[in-house]
Formats: sequence, C-alpha cells, structure tokens
Amino acid sequence: MNYRTVNLDAFSVIGMKEFTSVENGVDFTNIPQMWSRLSAETLSKLRELSDREPSGVLGLCADMYNNGFDYWIAAATAKDCPAEFERLDIPAAQWAIFEVVGAMPKALQDGFKWIFNEWLPSSGYKHANAPEIEWYSNGDMSSPDYRSEIWIPVEKISKQSKTILI
Repeated sequence: MNYRTVNLDAFSVIGMKEFTSVENGVDFTNIPQMWSRLSAETLSKLRELSDREPSGVLGLCADMYNNGFDYWIAAATAKDCPAEFERLDIPAAQWAIFEVVGAMPKALQDGFKWIFNEWLPSSGYKHANAPEIEWYSNGDMSSPDYRSEIWIPVEKISKQSKTILI
C-alpha cells in the first residue's frame, strides 16, 4: 500500500457523529450503516461546507472511550457551524496518508487492518493524538478501481539514547 506523509496545521471539521463499539468488529457494520442512512440533502450540505484540505466529505474515527469511538461524517472547513451539525477541532499533526484502491467498505476496512496490524508496528511511527480520517474520491464506490485514502496521525518514535555508566 502506497503512502506519503504531510504536515497540516490545526483545522476543524463540521458534521454529525455517532458512537460505535469496537467489540466483535461491530464498527465494521455500524459505520457503513451510518453512511447508508445519510440523506442526499445532508451530503450536499457537507460538500458545500468543505473549503480546505482534506477536501470533500470525510469519515473520522475520534475520541476513543467505552471500548469504542465517535465516528464522524464531516467536512473540513473554516465556515461557521450550522445548527444541525457539530464541530470537531483537529490539532496540527503529521499524517501518514495511504492510498486505498477497491470497492467500499471492504477495501477501506482491509486497509485499516493492514495499517494497524502490519505497517504501524514496524514503521518507526506511533499513532499521534488526533482522529483517523477517511477521504473519499468522487466516483463509483462499488468499483474495484475506486480510490480513497486513510489518513493516520503519526509521530516518529524517538530513539532512547543509551547511557553507559563506567
């Protein structure tokens, strides 16, 4: 899986959130259901709010608690928050951005599994204190060629210097 790193200043997202548990992988069912309940009107409002990178409508995994997390469907923006939505502030961070190719939601779910089980433990990075972001391109999400991205906030693992006492 190809990836690149970028540094972004702090930014805000505006959208809607729901808590989902991670027990028994229920989040892999709950999140696609949340997307399927999203109205065309709400999706259009979020697209109109998007005015900065990462652009478009995003998914975010934020605020781990009670063996789960808040999942957001949102847009990165500097605009005022409409009454029907909530705002989440994202701190400045370095992001490892992974290109994902394949039909949703399986390609994205497989990407997250690979990142956390294989890449992150051997990468020289650790997860930073910020939400994970899912970026979606325009196009047919059921296509085997559909492109999306997973943004993981990362920090370099510092190497402890060894002190030798004589």
